[in-house]
Amino acid sequence: MGLREHLAEELEAARGGFHQLLDSVPESAYSHPSDNPAWTIGDVLYHLTLGPPALHFEIWMIRYLPGVYPLVMNRFVSTIFNRVNAAFTGRPKRISRQMLTQAYEKGHAGLVSRLNHMQDADFQRSVMYPPEFVSDLAGLVSIERLFHYVKGHFDVHEAEIRKRLDEILV
Repeated sequence: MGLREHLAEELEAARGGFHQLLDSVPESAYSHPSDNPAWTIGDVLYHLTLGPPALHFEIWMIRYLPGVYPLVMNRFVSTIFNRVNAAFTGRPKRISRQMLTQAYEKGHAGLVSRLNHMQDADFQRSVMYPPEFVSDLAGLVSIERLFHYVKGHFDVHEAEIRKRLDEILV
């Protein structure tokens, strides 16, 4: 199996896992606190829907505008991303299963499209990520690593949500 196929499987595993997780979380639990005291479970679910479209954009930037990347990502996009995340914090009534499903599917489709249009050499293109943006991605980050990050990011938040659900639904 080649890299592209492996990454496609990881993206699909994250997508399937997201839908399984979403199906297992009652909407009444969206307002319960997550492991992050500033976010509810619904906020974390919403945060997971932001990952694929954000990475889609970041991959595009690395592929086509690597010299502009530090200026744009370090100064503007991280601020916008954090504001969008914060816009839903503490407002679980704005988050619904249907909204989460639609948002994830749209982001996933964009990321799969980006994967399908990559040239083999593009996977090794890289930029420096500042530690204050996404600490798990601090340092030199390749496009390949960003595609892998989708599944890893989902796995971390899924474990957090499942832990909280075990405490809530007992």
